[in-house]
Amino acid sequence: MEIIYAPWRMDYLVKDKSKDECVFCIDSKYFDDKYVLFKGSHSYVKLNTFPYNCGHLLVIPYTHTKELNGLSFEAGAEIMKILSLSCDILKKVYRCDAINVGLNIGKAAGAGIEQHLHFHIIPRWEGDVSFYTVCSELRVVSEILDDTYNKLIGDFKSIKL
Repeated sequence: MEIIYAPWRMDYLVKDKSKDECVFCIDSKYFDDKYVLFKGSHSYVKLNTFPYNCGHLLVIPYTHTKELNGLSFEAGAEIMKILSLSCDILKKVYRCDAINVGLNIGKAAGAGIEQHLHFHIIPRWEGDVSFYTVCSELRVVSEILDDTYNKLIGDFKSIKL
């Protein structure tokens, strides 16, 4: 039997979910997360620390809301611009065939952190859903987060809104 190691998932599995602190509000308050790629006026971009694929990004508003109508017009406009620029960067750096941009509003829609709206940007390649994913509900991410960060940070530093 082949064993696939993903030790970074343990942090998520054993995390104390009973605390009332919002992980995204903590990120935006202190920015001590080394995987933050860009800070805008109304939102920021970071690597998803539990990625579905290499280059999986999150665009997160500073406003703590679980509904789109909880965002100001300015925040929504900035987020759309950042989503677009992030997609351009991922296409350039990863040469992906396609990109999923997603927003899950509510637990039933698949939101893992439902109390704070956030957008997923996931690079996709033809055939990237493997045998493991189909038969075992297992996905292999072939790049460590530090490498992903190092590949992307230069392009994100050049963003001017």
